[in-house]
Amino acid sequence: MSMAVIIAVLLCVGMFGVSLFTVKGFTWSVKSMTRIGVVSGVTIVLYMIKLVPFPQGGGCSLLSILPIMLLAVLYGKQEALLSAIVVALLKVVLAPPYFIMQLPLDYFGAMMAVAYVPMFGTDKPSKLLAGATIAAALSTFFSILSGTIFFGQYAPEGMNPWLYASVYNLLGYGVEATLSIVVLLLIAGKFKSKLSPEVV
Repeated sequence: MSMAVIIAVLLCVGMFGVSLFTVKGFTWSVKSMTRIGVVSGVTIVLYMIKLVPFPQGGGCSLLSILPIMLLAVLYGKQEALLSAIVVALLKVVLAPPYFIMQLPLDYFGAMMAVAYVPMFGTDKPSKLLAGATIAAALSTFFSILSGTIFFGQYAPEGMNPWLYASVYNLLGYGVEATLSIVVLLLIAGKFKSKLSPEVV
């Protein structure tokens, strides 16, 4: 078993375990279902708009993770996680994976990681920036792992699969994530009265 597979298994188990604990006891309401539905729909629409399409379905979409980031900041990680799960399920239908084992990495893991933006709280821009950076980095790493495991075969001859997957995902999804963080910080200031500290 390769190192990439071992890391992927451990990361997925950890992510799903923490997420299950996070959403435990979530109380559904008409408002929460509406927010989750709207955010999931907007996320999918933005995801389908590829500013820079890459081979094998990757590329840079139009800030598709920003809606879930905002939902996490304004209404908490629980709603954001549930929206991420809905989005992952919709992606399976609209853009089926090349390999079934991409699901816990590219689809669920990468999307659910975004919901942890408010891990350090949201009362200060520095805390929001730190949380968003780590959440986006973790989300991107899920995609890099998937690329290394499943798409390393497409790397140019003699090129390390880790390097290939890192360059591929950082130039696509990584750029999108960075832009989403910038926009999030700009928008979050306008909702300052709604923000409150929230720690994992």
